[in-house]
Amino acid sequence: MKIREQVQNHGIASLTIEQLFILVVGSGTKNHHVEQIVHHLAYLSNNFSDLTVLKSINLLNVPGIGQANQARILAILELCDRLNHHQRLNLQQPATTSILAKYLIKKYCNYQQEELIGIFLDVNHYVLTEKILFRGTLTAATVHPREVIKTALLLPCTKIIIAHNHPSGNLQPSSADLAFTKRLYSCCELFGIKLMDHLIIGQDDFLSIHEQGLL
Repeated sequence: MKIREQVQNHGIASLTIEQLFILVVGSGTKNHHVEQIVHHLAYLSNNFSDLTVLKSINLLNVPGIGQANQARILAILELCDRLNHHQRLNLQQPATTSILAKYLIKKYCNYQQEELIGIFLDVNHYVLTEKILFRGTLTAATVHPREVIKTALLLPCTKIIIAHNHPSGNLQPSSADLAFTKRLYSCCELFGIKLMDHLIIGQDDFLSIHEQGLL
């Protein structure tokens, strides 16, 4: 049964992730059939378990993908991210550490690389915006507090919570994690902004550096 017929007869929910990607890609090229292209995407993303990989690489290097296919794939990934964000993070209620941690665990627990996330809050603890600040392992050389503060100063932001995931699942902060946190705390104070916490996100749990007495 062809995919479009399957959708007609059994609904879109009956399709596998690979079949859904076949619909998104649409068609292949003379030398690369659409199924081959999707198989390659599955390989790159660990059978679609880490879709962030597809956003971080140049899809034009995948045989058979041109600018139109690249745009469609990136558009659907970005749309999913934005819809998930609005569905899971209620912007109409004050954000607590528990609420943010549950949201971040769901969103980042399967990421295979570290992501440093900033949650920017107003005076009443409502979320103004969420922003990925850096991808990669935190070191003094790779992340500068100005990148965090620059975003905060563009908003009516008075409080910040930062978080990053540990793909290993080990929640213990490294010496670099603690050094960066203390440095950012001091820099935020200079601008009248409070760094409330630094959350380390694991597979199904989190650690609060503030609650550990390390902030």
